[in-house]
Amino acid sequence: MKKEYNILVVVWLVFGLVGTAMIFQAASAKNIQSAHNQISKPVFATNIQIVKKISIPTESKKAKGKPSSPPGQDKDDYEWIATGELGLGTTGEKYAIIIGICDYPGATSLDLCQSDGDSLNMYKALTELYEYKPANIRLFKDMGGITGSTLNNAVYAIPTYSNIFNAIEEIKGLATSSDDEIVFFFSGHGTRGTANDGDNEDTDEAIVVWDTEDDTAYNVTYIWDGELKNWFSGFATSRITFIFDTCLAGGMNDLADEEMSDNGRIVVMATDETHSAYVFSTGTYDIDGDGTYDGEGVFTRLFVNKGMLQNMADGYNEIGESDESVAIEEAFDYAKQNIPPQLKRRQKPVINDSFNNDLLL
Repeated sequence: MKKEYNILVVVWLVFGLVGTAMIFQAASAKNIQSAHNQISKPVFATNIQIVKKISIPTESKKAKGKPSSPPGQDKDDYEWIATGELGLGTTGEKYAIIIGICDYPGATSLDLCQSDGDSLNMYKALTELYEYKPANIRLFKDMGGITGSTLNNAVYAIPTYSNIFNAIEEIKGLATSSDDEIVFFFSGHGTRGTANDGDNEDTDEAIVVWDTEDDTAYNVTYIWDGELKNWFSGFATSRITFIFDTCLAGGMNDLADEEMSDNGRIVVMATDETHSAYVFSTGTYDIDGDGTYDGEGVFTRLFVNKGMLQNMADGYNEIGESDESVAIEEAFDYAKQNIPPQLKRRQKPVINDSFNNDLLL
């Protein structure tokens, strides 16, 4: 009888522990799912101050002249980022999330120009120069509430908070190799404030995006630096390039890696975390062939349009050597050195580069 009693006790203990473990696992899974669901909603923030890009006259009216520092010269006066030596290439898949906002919903005071050209130029550079497949690009562009549009076989959507979050989650699920490559590009307004975004900073920076796809009201929200850092955690690859053409862009430095590597992250920022970014009031050509001239940010025009698409940044490196291609670091050096003279004290591009040597996308 005593032996049977002991067996019953053991059985009871085993099933009790298993049941407790199952309950704990179910609760943990529920908590994880709950946290995942909550992350797709804007976080609480106070003291929010949108810092709008500032329009300057069109290129025909701005100061003209030769580049401020020719390739490979004046090394004592400029701290080069581009070494002139390419780092490790990739054989993995390439993915991109490209966001351009020029016409904010319902609030004309936030509008930058008639139509965004920065995202279109970035799309052209990735697909035409760097062999990114349109199917691997998630393109977000403000189109007055029109969704499901296509551009050169790439589907784009309105740049809302949830749409951007979902795109990052989708790319995270697709980029499963440590050799894959990712570009995250944003052009639009920046903001500062105090946000509950998990990074314990006294002052946080954010990008300003659409809240929902409703274009009839003041319908904006924010993605804070700590949020983006969290959203981009857990990727299989660290070969990720972030490009921000916003005011206060330097605050997005939280996304950088701490150590150098052959797959290190790069964060390119149009200005530091205390200064404004500028935009040309109109573009200089019809980028997408729809009969309108598209607006461009000063930095992105230099970094992408002139630097990459027009190949002007080739050879902008420490040794002054050209190779018929433009690395990220060369495009940055070109853009920083050729900021219009009247803006040099107002817009100060910065970069955090954890990639060994120069990265050719």
